[in-house]
Amino acid sequence: MTDYTSMANGGLPRISPYQAGKPIEEVQRELGLSEVIKLASNENPFGMSKKAVAKCAEALNSSHIYPDSNGYYLKQKLFEKFGYDPKTITLGDGSNELINLIFQTFINNKVNVVIPAYSFVVYPMEATVADAQVKTIPLKDWVIDLDAVYDAIDSNTRMVVLANPANPTGTAVNINKLKEFVKKVPHETLVVIDEAYNEYQKEEDFDDTAKWIAECPNLIVSRTFSKAYGLAGLRIGYMVSNEEIASLVNRLRAPFNVNAIALTAAIEALDDTDHLKMVVAENAKERDRYVKYCADHNLYMIPSQANFVSIDFKRDAFPIYDALLHRGVIVRPLKGYKLDTILRISIGTHDENTKLFKALDEILKSLK
Repeated sequence: MTDYTSMANGGLPRISPYQAGKPIEEVQRELGLSEVIKLASNENPFGMSKKAVAKCAEALNSSHIYPDSNGYYLKQKLFEKFGYDPKTITLGDGSNELINLIFQTFINNKVNVVIPAYSFVVYPMEATVADAQVKTIPLKDWVIDLDAVYDAIDSNTRMVVLANPANPTGTAVNINKLKEFVKKVPHETLVVIDEAYNEYQKEEDFDDTAKWIAECPNLIVSRTFSKAYGLAGLRIGYMVSNEEIASLVNRLRAPFNVNAIALTAAIEALDDTDHLKMVVAENAKERDRYVKYCADHNLYMIPSQANFVSIDFKRDAFPIYDALLHRGVIVRPLKGYKLDTILRISIGTHDENTKLFKALDEILKSLK
């Protein structure tokens, strides 16, 4: 019998498939529930801008035509909004695809990649597929330890990958320390900053990191429209780098990798600043409710600057996850990260969070 696994490239046989959160329909079907809320995948509970929805409806009339493979108008909008040269922008099917493309472009079995512990699972997965050595750096009080990351860089380090804010912790590094770090990393080592949640950060910890590329040509910044802009179902993100890196990655990028509806939605989402401000403000307000809930119930919440929180229940959290599921609330256990006592919970609307708190009250009371 043929062993096809042995025929797979690189370290692919050593990794497990990515396990996405349970969809609402599956939970309803399995448990016979009529009302289910999903607080598991860090989605924006307010959805996309209504202006974007209207434009998407118009764009459907041209969906028989291939999209603009180069995303000219979206790149022009990013230039207009942030000043990024279109030649430095790469568009992707979500920022996840861009991370994949960066690894495929630069990582092989002769180099190593430095990744902080408890990072987004895709980073070590891509490094393993490429058969590269992964250097995992412990966190310091749940925050990326930039000094330790820098100390781990050697002559074979091709890439450092940092998520800021990070997933699944939600923590962010001090922006001034981050800039100092990026400036001192040797230009032969790429620094990838994944900013999927950057719109949610506190103002004092925010800077337009893509503007640092002029001084730091080894810096690559990836962003997504999936979170604060609410376009998760359309799958679109972008990456800013120096022009040479963008040219290399774009050679690997598939033609028409971003669909026409997503391109249209992203342009309108960038224009609707009122919607973005509302989303960020509501998220901050509801995040404060989680802080208070945890304080009132003697639970530890990792300090978050994202649209989710990770709560340590100081006991095996899977029974709590399962009990929430049976009450129609989907959250995310972190057993895959070996964080068995922690649940990651996406910040929903006021009513959704209230339902979560009420369900948790019942569950925690029954466990006493």
